[in-house]
Amino acid sequence: MNPPAESLTEIPLGIAWNWQYDTDFVLLLDQACHKSGLRSYLVGHHNLRAVTDDVEHDRLRFRWFLDRASDEDKQFLHLNQLLHARGTQFLNAHHHYLRASDKAEIHRELLAAGLPLPLTLILPPHDREPGVDPKLIDAFAKPFVVKPARGGGGKGVVTGATHVDQVHRARSQQKGQRFLVQQHIEPQLLDGRRAWFRVYYVCDQVIPCWWDDRTHRYTEFTAADAGRVNVAELARLVRVIARVTQLDFFSSEVALDRTGRYVVIDYVNTPCDMRLQSKHANGVPDALVHQIVAALTGHVQKQIAQ
Repeated sequence: MNPPAESLTEIPLGIAWNWQYDTDFVLLLDQACHKSGLRSYLVGHHNLRAVTDDVEHDRLRFRWFLDRASDEDKQFLHLNQLLHARGTQFLNAHHHYLRASDKAEIHRELLAAGLPLPLTLILPPHDREPGVDPKLIDAFAKPFVVKPARGGGGKGVVTGATHVDQVHRARSQQKGQRFLVQQHIEPQLLDGRRAWFRVYYVCDQVIPCWWDDRTHRYTEFTAADAGRVNVAELARLVRVIARVTQLDFFSSEVALDRTGRYVVIDYVNTPCDMRLQSKHANGVPDALVHQIVAALTGHVQKQIAQ
């Protein structure tokens, strides 16, 4: 619960959110903060204007801030910029988020860092170069994936593509975007399960789980999985991504391909979808959400205590 702004001078952690399905996660994080003696403050549409005014006039200050709103809602961006100018520390600073969310840009940096990535062709925006040499696409292994450099949730992504016309069509629908044409990775089957994983990086903690790329269902790792999944390699990969992107909280998709390589498929997902599996079939297992909440809370506590 937020106390009256007039009584506040400095709050350890602020949390901005604007998605209705984020409610459970945000409330869990807020409750965890209060249980651990860490004061937190929630910022939504209901109080954004008042909070922004209080920050602007130095009536309210945040030491740390988790912004899960300004990526989609520019009304929150002004507050983000104000806080940054006043020295607030961010879990996922906005400038790092912007850089990491450009798949074309970050692909080059991750490749230079030695990460195993799908074979990728980066195409300029349709507005700048409408045509694509069909020979480039014809030479690509079929099927392939076509995806815009920016955006998430599968919007604009074409899977199972086989022809240059599909590339033309995708690019013409988002003419200002660069596009990636990527090799399709078919994962191994481990005991009948597709070896596809979602790996969370949360303030230097790594939390892996199974994630089915077809059904979008999550499954927690068990003790038995330790003998068939190279968890250390999954952790190594996301730590490299964290080092390159400078992000604190994100997830990556990794697949074990038919040759035995762990390949990073989707480099950075943030803000992470934190819907609870107990309420949404394709949500994150509740136990993992609680782990993530504990990691975020513990990190802020540790930083403030220094």
